[in-house]
Amino acid sequence: MSNPVRLGLLGNNIGRSRAKNLHELLGEMYGLDVTYQPMDLAGKPEVDIAEELLRCQREGYTGVNVTHPYKKEAIKSVTLMDGFPAGLTSVNTVIFDGKSMRADNTDYTGCVRAFKETFGADFKPGRVLMLGAGGVGVAIACAMRELGATELVISDLNRQSAEELIEQIGDDSMIMRLAGDDIVEETRLADGLINATPIGMFQYPGCAFDKTVISSQKWAFDAVYTPENTEFLDACRKKNIKNLSGFKLFLFQGLDAFERFAGHIPEAKEVEGEFLRRFPLE
Repeated sequence: MSNPVRLGLLGNNIGRSRAKNLHELLGEMYGLDVTYQPMDLAGKPEVDIAEELLRCQREGYTGVNVTHPYKKEAIKSVTLMDGFPAGLTSVNTVIFDGKSMRADNTDYTGCVRAFKETFGADFKPGRVLMLGAGGVGVAIACAMRELGATELVISDLNRQSAEELIEQIGDDSMIMRLAGDDIVEETRLADGLINATPIGMFQYPGCAFDKTVISSQKWAFDAVYTPENTEFLDACRKKNIKNLSGFKLFLFQGLDAFERFAGHIPEAKEVEGEFLRRFPLE
């Protein structure tokens, strides 16, 4: 075994995260001494994510993943890696290198890879309706821009978050706008549907979209991965709509994060097969 690779996860209510399973499996598969420690911050009265990152750095972590709700705040404490997309204002992967903290967003890179792997390299998103403008929504919006979506329509209960997302990543390559008042009609007109909200997670059951108008879309993507077969994806699958599950995003963002942490490029199909053999989807 090589030198220890000490990793961790910072976030709230992360008891169901499978990141530990994935990264320690990757260590085993590639002959590395990997440990991965989830650190649930939900019980702390006040969380300063900058201080948490410094603590992990002092304690000798190689790097950490950052998840909900700290991705946007964490970007203020790090140096962004080369190739970081313009307008993306959240990070989920932080590498400690001496006194520096370098960071990337593998939700973005993983989304691009997962989309191409699932639908094909030449498949175009077209007009997309996305519900949710939080940390993962920003990363997915950047991915849609990279993938060549013609239009991205955004709806969020927090209108200001949606407006800020449009302002920060909008450019001439992709039309971006707020969803109109008739979200049912917006759903009907979309080529692709994306759920970037927590709705569908075990702790937030339900379907973010009106299931009665899920029928004619070309594709769908749910960023939720626990459970894998959410109500939203179940409705899409029953209508034979091509779909991308949150598990694929989890897998590819994890593979990209592992490459940043350990310098190894995992073989996706091999890792996916072994992971599913050991840890079947719920």
